[in-house]
Amino acid sequence: MSALLAESLISSLNVDARIDDITKATGWLGALAEGEGWSQATRFALELSLEEALTNVVSYGFQDSTAVPRIRIECYRLPEGRVAVRLIDNGMAFDPTTISEPVVPASIEDAKIGGHGVQLMRKFLGTLAYARGGDGNHLTLIAGQPD
Repeated sequence: MSALLAESLISSLNVDARIDDITKATGWLGALAEGEGWSQATRFALELSLEEALTNVVSYGFQDSTAVPRIRIECYRLPEGRVAVRLIDNGMAFDPTTISEPVVPASIEDAKIGGHGVQLMRKFLGTLAYARGGDGNHLTLIAGQPD
């Protein structure tokens, strides 16, 4: 997939590890969606997933790290109307694809806040893939249905 992605880069954005930059990133992605004419479903899946993934990186990825945070977001046009967003950061190694589904609570009173972001990504994305390369996490989000 890496060779395919390298040839289809649409745009990239560097952000800081700050909660405020999540809005900057989703705004950037929304502008790309408009310009590229993505379907509403593709746009929703990628914006939601990017927001969830970035929130995790910003909130937890650099807690015990002395490294200067680096976060890069890349967007790729794929065949058959699909779109990929890759989130690359130098935070602590974390593979969200290994997170198990949360247990469904018996009642609303037993429900816990949080911990559902990865489940949402799995529901709305076609592919959620992770790799660790060098000092970086590489999380790839792919949305869109083949035509």
